[in-house]
Amino acid sequence: MLEDINNVLNGGDVPNLYKPEDYESIEKVGKVLCVEKNIQVSKTNMFTQYLGRLQQNIHMIIAMSPLGEIFRARIRQFPSLVTCCTIDWFTEWPEEALLGVGRGQMLASNIELNNDLEACVETFKYIHQSVEIKSVEFKDQLSRKNYVTPTSYLELLNNYQGILTNKRKEVQDARTRLVKGLDVLAQAGKEIAILKTEIDEMAPKLSQTKKELEITTQIIVKETADADIERDIVSKDEAEATQGEAEAAALKQEAENELSKAMPQLEEATRILNQLKKDEFYVLK
Repeated sequence: MLEDINNVLNGGDVPNLYKPEDYESIEKVGKVLCVEKNIQVSKTNMFTQYLGRLQQNIHMIIAMSPLGEIFRARIRQFPSLVTCCTIDWFTEWPEEALLGVGRGQMLASNIELNNDLEACVETFKYIHQSVEIKSVEFKDQLSRKNYVTPTSYLELLNNYQGILTNKRKEVQDARTRLVKGLDVLAQAGKEIAILKTEIDEMAPKLSQTKKELEITTQIIVKETADADIERDIVSKDEAEATQGEAEAAALKQEAENELSKAMPQLEEATRILNQLKKDEFYVLK
């Protein structure tokens, strides 16, 4: 872009800028100029007169920052920026300009400073002018130039707006969390109060239930003691019954043994008896 600007400032033309259909309008203007100046009408003369008229009427305003090495390199690379221009070095912004720009920037933004607007604008002005003063001291002590441009002031305003917006969001989020926490605590307090009222109402019932529980416990203890006594008696009777059963089983076994021993004799006696009955029957017969 600077190369094209350099060509316009130096010769009024940019190479390969015009299309073939653009030359018709150029030749119309150039022909009239050639006739007025009694110059031979040719394409070269018409285009030259057009460029002369262009150089007389075109005006360019180029704003460049002096910061860093880029500015010096551009000046050396494109000399028409110096030789074909009138250089106007802008000095530091006055106090009124700093206040006006700061106030306008804050009012145009979405942030609302209300009564703090003038104090903030005054602070912006103080910061910017303090840096300018320190920059002079910096140059005197170290022989190095620190440029404080209007862009620096605008960046200060933009940074303040961004930081303020972020901080307000953080504070709003913290406030929202705090409000929610307080709401939860308030709700918990209400529920605790309800539970306390219910406990106070149930306290007499609990006391009565406690007394009944103590009475029931005493009854259970007494019945448990009686049951233990009955269980001891039953256990004793069960032991005696078990012992008697064992003795009866022993007597039964002994009787069975005696019976088994006497069974052959009984069978023999039965056989003899039957034989005697038979013999008696024959004798009687």
